[in-house]
Amino acid sequence: MNDTPHLPDPLETPSEAGLGQAPQLAIEEVQTPLSPSFQEFVQKLASFQTPEEKVAYGLEFMRTSISQEGSPRFREFWEARRLILLCFKENLNAAIRSKLWGEYVELTIEARRLKEILEEQSAFAMEQIDLAVRSIENDLTKFEALLEQAEPFEFPGRCETISDNVAAYGQIQRELGLLNTLASRLNALRKEVIKTDMRIRFKAKFFKRISELGDHIFPKRKALIETISSEFEKDIARFVEAYFKDGAATGAPYYALREEIKALQGMAKIFTLSSGAFNRTRLCLSECWDLVKVLEKEHKKEVFEKKQASSEQRGLVETKMEELRARSAEMSLRELEKEIEGILQEMRSLNLHRDDVWQLREELSKMREPYIVAQEKKQRELEEAEKEQLRLKKEKIIRFKEEVILLQKEGAQIELEVLAPRFEVLLKFIETLDAPKVEKQQLERSLRPLKDLLADKKEQSLLNLSDDDRKTLDNLRTILQQKKERRQEIKEALEGYRKSLGKSNLDFEKAMQMRELVDQEKERLEKANFGIQEIETKISELES
Repeated sequence: MNDTPHLPDPLETPSEAGLGQAPQLAIEEVQTPLSPSFQEFVQKLASFQTPEEKVAYGLEFMRTSISQEGSPRFREFWEARRLILLCFKENLNAAIRSKLWGEYVELTIEARRLKEILEEQSAFAMEQIDLAVRSIENDLTKFEALLEQAEPFEFPGRCETISDNVAAYGQIQRELGLLNTLASRLNALRKEVIKTDMRIRFKAKFFKRISELGDHIFPKRKALIETISSEFEKDIARFVEAYFKDGAATGAPYYALREEIKALQGMAKIFTLSSGAFNRTRLCLSECWDLVKVLEKEHKKEVFEKKQASSEQRGLVETKMEELRARSAEMSLRELEKEIEGILQEMRSLNLHRDDVWQLREELSKMREPYIVAQEKKQRELEEAEKEQLRLKKEKIIRFKEEVILLQKEGAQIELEVLAPRFEVLLKFIETLDAPKVEKQQLERSLRPLKDLLADKKEQSLLNLSDDDRKTLDNLRTILQQKKERRQEIKEALEGYRKSLGKSNLDFEKAMQMRELVDQEKERLEKANFGIQEIETKISELES
């Protein structure tokens, strides 16, 4: 009988917390352990002689059961707790018993808190799994609507073999893409249910719902996989039958067949094919690839032989090119072009390889480079000269405008004898300027104020003339008008003589007479022009 006062566990039932009168159970009477580790614990617990050692070892096992990595072993914890509670009913040292009992109570409270936390986590996980299952159920309900909203299947490249069935492949693969997504989500949910701690009956319910969803997804997915696999194998068979007969590749260039095989292999990877269909098509295409490699090897051998033959003929062309290169420095570009065209004509008549033709053309082009460089240099010089002329022209126009502005400001104070020559210089500048007609007209319009100013000064000068000078000026103008009329008569007579001289029915004597008349009229015209110029000068002097 234990003399130490009993410390009741508030978390235990009265029957568990009682001492003394409760029948003690031997350790050997414990039910079959749950695991080898618990079996080892029971055997080792029975080997201890004192109750203190048994309780201490039991508390350590309990602590390990709920503090290990992964899920706590609650069942082993409670079984060990029950056994240790029996050990507390034996005779224990009071001080040691109090300390061990405190640890016992603390571990029990910790285990129940941990169990509550895990139950809350499990409830949250079950709630999330339920939402995920409902989401898949809703997606299956509106599967057709989701299929219509799905993006069209994008083919990575063009493949001639399946071009006739592109629409069918795209539709099946788009539907398979949606089903694959649902199947992937379903498998992920199954794994999540397996690893989540929850009661067996809850797991069974989730597995049942997942299984029912799988009955809607996997059979349909399997049927579509069989359909697309069958169609793809048929297309592969048609491709092989069309281009690979009697163990050889025929009907198309090797490079075209090679690219088509690559395209088909790519399609086999992106299509959702059955494993059997994928393996069969891969094996078939590998065999075709080997045949294409044989054809490619033969083609390369043929190309090499052609290159060898082309190399000999290329040597003849290069000899002529070297001779032309030696003479090209003394030739004009036109002569060089003629010689080059002759070599090109000869190259066309020879059976040269494409690479050799390209290289020879490059060498011929290099012969033209010095001439092209010279032409480009000359073109740059012309452009620079044009730019310089344009710059000088702009400077002249700027100076012209500055002179116009200056004359407009100072014109009223300048004498007519000074203003008139400066105005004539401006007019002469416009006449000699190499510029469009519109630009000249704009410059002439800028001179209108000066022209008006000059006219005003001339009128003022005439008003200031004496009576004798004014009478002389009137006489000179009358004489000038008469001389101009006489000059016009001479011009008309000269034109008539020239027309008569141009006729073919004149004899030699009449032609000589007409020639003398023409010469006489020319002499008279020159005298008239001189007289008119002399009178105009005098009038100008009087007006100034």
